[in-house]
Amino acid sequence: MKFTVSSVAKSTARLGSLSDFTRIPEAVLETPLLLLHTRGASVPHLSYDLLQMVSTESHILQMPLVTLVDHTKNVKAFGKGIAEFAGLKEYLNYVSVQDSGTTTPEGYHEKNSISLWTRGGRKLIDPQTYITCIEALKPDLFQAIVDGDTTSNSSVKRVRRSVDDTVKFAGICANLKEKSEVLKDTPMLACITGGYNIKERLRCITELKGLDVAGYVLEGFHTNGESATNLIWEDLEPVLTETLKSLPDNLPRAFNGPVTPIILLKLVSKGIDIFDATFPWLVAERAGALVFPNTLLKGNASITETLPSVKSPAVITPSEKDGSLENENSKDELVDRVFEINLKDKLYFNDTRPLVEDCSCYCCRKYSRSYIHHLSATSELQGPILLMMHNLHHYINFFRSIRLATREDQLQCLHSTLEQFVTSRRS
Repeated sequence: MKFTVSSVAKSTARLGSLSDFTRIPEAVLETPLLLLHTRGASVPHLSYDLLQMVSTESHILQMPLVTLVDHTKNVKAFGKGIAEFAGLKEYLNYVSVQDSGTTTPEGYHEKNSISLWTRGGRKLIDPQTYITCIEALKPDLFQAIVDGDTTSNSSVKRVRRSVDDTVKFAGICANLKEKSEVLKDTPMLACITGGYNIKERLRCITELKGLDVAGYVLEGFHTNGESATNLIWEDLEPVLTETLKSLPDNLPRAFNGPVTPIILLKLVSKGIDIFDATFPWLVAERAGALVFPNTLLKGNASITETLPSVKSPAVITPSEKDGSLENENSKDELVDRVFEINLKDKLYFNDTRPLVEDCSCYCCRKYSRSYIHHLSATSELQGPILLMMHNLHHYINFFRSIRLATREDQLQCLHSTLEQFVTSRRS
């Protein structure tokens, strides 16, 4: 795999491309890049034909091992890798460790392994077992095994341990990869951990520099799932700035997790190159449709005239973090829905407009808000299918706009448009 930086904006946002993949050498993907999130090697709710209706472009599929580990024996017996096994051989694929769209339980640490929480329960995976699984899947690139179980509240001891284990795991993975006939030419991304401790982040980078890696994944800022949507930029920014200064400019940087569009733009402006599509999936799972402005607006057209106001999410108390919060309505209040509309809301019972005016996705061209409301209120299977088609289409277009805004040095304008949208919906 080859990564090329074509330009760097004043904000330090980068435009580039990924190319020279072994299995599909003609593929060239522009960065900032959106990985299509999968579970069990398929985009949630979308069959192959429906995915083609959303986008016919070249994409990389993010395939979390935690959703595949129970099936690696079958994939190995098949012998042709996960891409062909899943019927998605025209797509490149990247195997990550955890599912960044689903919260990873905290505190389950082992000396020489990590915990994967599968449908069948907790599984301990050491580096040797991990590489064996990767050999069976035969991905186009993969993430080194990592201890990323840290947050802003983690102790110094826990953070130091995460760095020690991550560096150790990366070294073992690199050695096993070099000896593997299947993986020796497969790009591996190393992980940078250290929580919110700048010193430990820089130590992690220093100790990984001797490894031959194809890029870096910034881990340990959240525990995946909804925790990634609640990142506080003021806490994240100084750590991120110092970390990125110490990374080589010629390798791609990835940031996993369903971060909000505003945080994503800030990450792009700092020089992050690769993200995943877990945010549109999480929104679809709660019957939401993305409605935030995903392009630079022309003129002074209103962007909130058809949208209800939303409140800021409720503050989570310590008892709620411990699981004592049981009321479903209270749980909903903890989710920030400022970038979406809730199709379970009776407000949309007779609303014959599309989810987003002028949206060209299949859902918006064929169906109304009232119909999607009916599907969501009655838990019909077609509901999340149509919402996922819209949300993924909306997010793919958002990334096109990000690349265009970066090229034209208009990223701050796109950010200001989003800020204005959020402010308007909260008023």
